[in-house]
Amino acid sequence: MATILVAEDSRLSRRMVVDALRDAGHDVIEAVNGEVALEAFRQQQPDCVVTDLLMPVMTGQELLGQLRAMNSKVPVIVASADIQQSSRAECEALGISGFLHKPIKPQELVPCVEAALKQEAGASQ
Repeated sequence: MATILVAEDSRLSRRMVVDALRDAGHDVIEAVNGEVALEAFRQQQPDCVVTDLLMPVMTGQELLGQLRAMNSKVPVIVASADIQQSSRAECEALGISGFLHKPIKPQELVPCVEAALKQEAGASQ
């Protein structure tokens, strides 16, 4: 399966996402904020990123911007309790593969990640 990087500052939310992805057979890298996630991304080149928006040190939007500045086309799924349309639009402009509302439900997360991975696999062929 794929390697998924999860950037989430809430330990409980991170655990729920990580457990759902591992149960689906994926390898998971955990990061407590965007800065840690960016370093993990550089070192381990995951197949997909799932990120919260509101995190200390570096937000999800900043992480997404940094990934795109590196010309990375890695699929990114944003998971957030932020329901402002402007936040979602900003992320969509940076090329996200999906947007999930918190609390995240495994039955929504796993298909969203797998669809993003399939889309990326099709684009790279």
